[in-house]
Amino acid sequence: MKTIRTVTKHNLFIRFIKRIIRTFRKKPEITQQIETLPEKAIYIANHRGAAGPLTLIVYFPKILVPWGAHPMTEGYLSRWNYLYHLFYRQKLKYGKFRSLFLATTFGLISRVLYRGVHLIPSYTDLRFKKTISLSLSHLQQNNSILIFPEDSSDGYQDEIESFHQGFLFLAKRYFETAGSHIPIIPVYYHQENKRIMIGEAKTIADYPGLTTEQITERFKQDLNDLGVKLGAKKD
Repeated sequence: MKTIRTVTKHNLFIRFIKRIIRTFRKKPEITQQIETLPEKAIYIANHRGAAGPLTLIVYFPKILVPWGAHPMTEGYLSRWNYLYHLFYRQKLKYGKFRSLFLATTFGLISRVLYRGVHLIPSYTDLRFKKTISLSLSHLQQNNSILIFPEDSSDGYQDEIESFHQGFLFLAKRYFETAGSHIPIIPVYYHQENKRIMIGEAKTIADYPGLTTEQITERFKQDLNDLGVKLGAKKD
């Protein structure tokens, strides 16, 4: 496993890309329900298509290490197949030509971009152990993790209907290895209103006696509540 270090800033290439984006995209208004962001935490956010991850990487007031689909950390063919068939066609509902163009072009530069933001591959099989191991190593170096837990198999919605439980598994493993609870903080990005709201920090210890499914639902509701406050429409 590669050596994990504390990430205090992105590399020169990512900083250059961020500077270009800031030139053409207005900075969103950011509000916090939490007074001070903790040294390290697990942030859970809505994806909002391609806009959410990009906006948070560029404008969030803290460097975050994101989880991302594991094909995007592999060879060009794997990246192209994921982008064309799953991301653009299935999730974003783009047409064939638009999907072909975007998958072909973005597939060329995506690997260096994802390496630059230290993306952690999120696996859906036994290799999920690697996802957790890398994430724990980052948390041990005081790097905060960014996870998009929504089930996006049928696209991205303003009101999230279903959550994956990987972020809770990571929080439990952190407690088992570190002996303390890691804060979990919801973050909602409202694309139309150009606003980001950072919610209150909670831990799994705040929900004694509840099942994993019930705790997952609580955090999903917290995230959706932020969206309502920002003006997101219910689906």
